[in-house]
Amino acid sequence: MSAPSPGTLTADVLPRFFAERKIPAFCSADTTKLRAPPGRHPREILTSCNSIILFGALMTDRLFTGSDRERAEEMHRLTGLLESTARDLEELLLRQGAASSIIPPSLPFIVADGKLRGLLSLKHCAADAGFGALGDNALLIHPFYGNRLALAAVITEMAIAPTSSGALPACTHCGRCRAACPAGALGNGVFEITLCKNLTDYVPQMVRPLAWRLMRGKYCARFITWALNRVAPWYDLQATCTACMTACPHFKIPER
Repeated sequence: MSAPSPGTLTADVLPRFFAERKIPAFCSADTTKLRAPPGRHPREILTSCNSIILFGALMTDRLFTGSDRERAEEMHRLTGLLESTARDLEELLLRQGAASSIIPPSLPFIVADGKLRGLLSLKHCAADAGFGALGDNALLIHPFYGNRLALAAVITEMAIAPTSSGALPACTHCGRCRAACPAGALGNGVFEITLCKNLTDYVPQMVRPLAWRLMRGKYCARFITWALNRVAPWYDLQATCTACMTACPHFKIPER
């Protein structure tokens, strides 16, 4: 006997769900429309996946103008809000009989091909889903909230009608993010993660060359992946540098 088909959600369920949790923006998309590279497609995490629901929490001014403690607290708040919302949404979909899986905003990390990344590139998925556009600073630009949304997602086998954010903004290629980056991590449309202060500030300078070389090795990368995911929860991770965000013309948006 075949498994029963998952239920469906009425049109008002997701808007009400996210409003109750003070999540200002979300979208849903057909996962077959995502141009994810091999190894990073939702169906490689959940083979029966049909839809992805992406959502964003607003990064408040504390993350950009606060003290070190305030920035760490804001990062903790954002991560907690996104993860709890993702878990609640997963439970809602599971109750409807739809296999689902959360894609958290941070952990777990994956090290492969010399790069540090998450399970999926949420910003690329969001761009493919019409939730926003990518800028030269490798950040998502939402039509209303600019580049100030922190993202998470849930993938599910339930077929959910795609939504649209309307007319998408466009990167002006003004070069402000590249000029503002203190580490020179941006250039010619490429973002070099091993130069970004949001990574290097957590890696002692004397071991960086060795660490970057080990990240390119297949078996060493697996060990680093394991070690990072064990150690990271003990750190008060924060956005140590937001220069490329605040320099962007899409940064100054109204807060709700």
